[in-house]
Amino acid sequence: MSGANEFARNRNARKGTDLPAALRPSRRLSRPRNADAGSSKSLQKALRLLLYLGESGPEMSITRLASDLGLNKTTVFRLLNAMQKFGLIEKNATNEKYRLGLRLHELGCRALESRPLRQEAHGFLVELARLTKESVSIAVPEAGGIVCLDRVDSLDSIITVRTPIGGRFHAHCTAAGKAILAWLPDEEIRAIIDRNGMPSFTYLTHARLADLMNDLAMTRHRGYACDSEELEKGLSGVAAPVFMRDSYLVAALGIAGPSGRFQGEEFEKKIALLKDFATRLSKTLGRRDSELPVARNSSFYDPFS
Repeated sequence: MSGANEFARNRNARKGTDLPAALRPSRRLSRPRNADAGSSKSLQKALRLLLYLGESGPEMSITRLASDLGLNKTTVFRLLNAMQKFGLIEKNATNEKYRLGLRLHELGCRALESRPLRQEAHGFLVELARLTKESVSIAVPEAGGIVCLDRVDSLDSIITVRTPIGGRFHAHCTAAGKAILAWLPDEEIRAIIDRNGMPSFTYLTHARLADLMNDLAMTRHRGYACDSEELEKGLSGVAAPVFMRDSYLVAALGIAGPSGRFQGEEFEKKIALLKDFATRLSKTLGRRDSELPVARNSSFYDPFS
């Protein structure tokens, strides 16, 4: 009888292991209390690595990254390799240094594509119009001319010439138009002028291409364009370029109003606000601080002179 009892005990002891895995009694493993916190800290460290490499690169060694960020070299190696599997980080086989992966460029492009310019800019226009109490607009270059993409009018400004949203306007006599022309290649500037001409609207309108080119050179030098009653008597304006990544010009942000309010200290305040808003909008569209707004393929301006 004792032999039968021993056999039964042995059979019961083996029961769990003899069954298929799916049918065995489950064992719940307790999750460490700090597991989520540990994962969060690792994610934060990985993001710090990614951002620091992007801002301080282009390539950096594990030792340099660990030293600069105050991290353990083993931790840095582990996180870099984890991000490398997703294409966020690449390793240069020649010098054993790490750099940003092309996957980030792809994601960045998609992020920018998901942000329509007019939608992103409208809030900036509303706020700038409120602060300056002037009419504010954003214009973009299109084939053969400049187009008003969006506008927020001020009740305090009396402007006779108002380009409708989606309408084209002359570039040679408006601040927004000149802010765009200034950062286009010379051949594109001439193509736009050849197509639209340089009609005179007031005695201050540029009548010669050479005069316009000198104005554009000054615009590039100071970072903004001015229109002093060139389109309409009593109306003045100022505009600044808006850039995306790689200093690629996409638009011009402009302010327009009665000429009397575009003088002296009041004018200087408008310029400061305009440049600040244009910079902020450019950053929203992906431009980095290190990307300088210089003219492309232009013989009229040397940023280092």
